[in-house]
Amino acid sequence: MTLPPDGNLGADEGVPAEGSAFDLEEDRIVGEVVRRGARLVGLQLPEGLKRHAARLCGLIESRTGAVVVVSGDPCYGACDLAEDSLGALGVELVVHVGHTELGDVVPRLPTLYVAARSRADPTRSIREAIPLLPPGGRVGLLATAQHREALEGASRLLGEAGMNPIVGKGGRRLAFPGQVLGCDLSAARAVASDVGAFLVIGGGDFHAIGVMLATGRPVVIADVEMGRARTTLGLLDRAQRRRASAIARARDAHIFGVIVGAKPGQRRWELAMRLRQQIVAAGRQAVVLSIRELSPDRLLQLGLDAYVSTACPRIAVDDSDAYPRPVLTPQELRVLLGLEPWEGYALDEIG
Repeated sequence: MTLPPDGNLGADEGVPAEGSAFDLEEDRIVGEVVRRGARLVGLQLPEGLKRHAARLCGLIESRTGAVVVVSGDPCYGACDLAEDSLGALGVELVVHVGHTELGDVVPRLPTLYVAARSRADPTRSIREAIPLLPPGGRVGLLATAQHREALEGASRLLGEAGMNPIVGKGGRRLAFPGQVLGCDLSAARAVASDVGAFLVIGGGDFHAIGVMLATGRPVVIADVEMGRARTTLGLLDRAQRRRASAIARARDAHIFGVIVGAKPGQRRWELAMRLRQQIVAAGRQAVVLSIRELSPDRLLQLGLDAYVSTACPRIAVDDSDAYPRPVLTPQELRVLLGLEPWEGYALDEIG
């Protein structure tokens, strides 16, 4: 699985630690370790920020006297807590960098979330985005955790350009209104019927594709780290064609693997059991699989005909070309079984 974290956290590659493009809130981390009296601290960072692990480790240890254990496993989001590995070592506090707390996930270990806010000025990319948006219309505003502070300035700039910016509140998984997550697009869906387009403040196409699949609205990206904006024309149609192709490839499948995510924020057991019953009722076989890290090699070894994932909603969509057998979302399985129509297709979400 190659999903990015909440934002484009690989963007500061090659930047010296003292000039990091993201605020890692070192003083806050040290203060929390001291306040809690933690003697063994776990540190978890997404792939784009792991290069800062040694520096943060040294800083925490030198200023608090605590010992730091760095999780070397991949980290894709706030749902991906390294509680089993760090808890087994006796860690008293986990410092989780790069994501915001999920309102529907309660960590078993005390956890400090550090969002890694971007230090880049978003003004240029937002100004470049304005001519790409429908003139004088209503625009939904969204941002990743790293660009939360940019929402206010973007709202002002859109207003000055004669547009009506709207920020959706979203569900309890979100940390702030207008937040966009790979697994939760409720802030976009909340205002989709009231806007003609969305402006996503962040980086890459990852979140924009999710918003388009969830709402059917055009999306413009204000890529803050790159300092420019771009449209996503053609991406929606291409993504929908790929999903229709995955369903078609699974038509003749007899044995389905029903994937249950083992990570705390991805464990949708009840949904998996419903899907299993629907597969069996359709005269096919269902094999329930508990998987923590999903990869093409793991599915190849299992050798089943097709799979439906109740884990991270983006696995089936973003990595589809890498898997040897079709991996469907729950809705796509129901479309295949004739339980739902293809019309009205929307991206699966946990939130």
